[in-house]
Amino acid sequence: MRQPKTQEESLSVHDRLHSAPKGLLRYYILHKIARKPIHGYEIIQDIDSKTEGAWRPGAGSLYPILKKLVSEGLIKAEPEPSDEATRRVYHITPKGVESLAHAKEMFTNFQQRFGSLRRLFIELIDPENLATFFVDGSNRQFQMAQEMLESKQNKIPQADLEYILKEYTLNLERQMNWANRMLNRSRPKLTPTTRTKTVKPQ
Repeated sequence: MRQPKTQEESLSVHDRLHSAPKGLLRYYILHKIARKPIHGYEIIQDIDSKTEGAWRPGAGSLYPILKKLVSEGLIKAEPEPSDEATRRVYHITPKGVESLAHAKEMFTNFQQRFGSLRRLFIELIDPENLATFFVDGSNRQFQMAQEMLESKQNKIPQADLEYILKEYTLNLERQMNWANRMLNRSRPKLTPTTRTKTVKPQ
């Protein structure tokens, strides 16, 4: 007898592309509420805007997480009367602040682990997809670095900012040197043409 499909198996391709990576939505919600009290719908709009529509969690994904965070004591919900209906505004609790700090440490460790696993991902890339993967990946990496630094440059010490930019400049120089070496290796080497001596008539 065929077993019923799990929730993950029943998702369409479109739903999977627009669903949240496991655990990320929970901690992003905590992060947004920690910055300021916020409504649930504002979180949906914020994610949709920041990802340019690539990830828009539905109410069916968001509000159960909010309810669970309330039950765990990580956030609290306070009603806010409005003209249309009573809306809830969510606030972070001290327990939520502690949980968020732990989550950020976990994501930092994940980034380091991902770097260690890169050879496994490289092996999974087919040669015919390498050009698109490499160019798009390089562009996204630069955009992420640019957005990350520009959005936080006023929140970090000047010495840290200068250190980051100097190290980034050195990395760019290393990448340029590597790219030039690869270009030189890939170009066909020209073999010197053999000159034939012309014999002058006596």
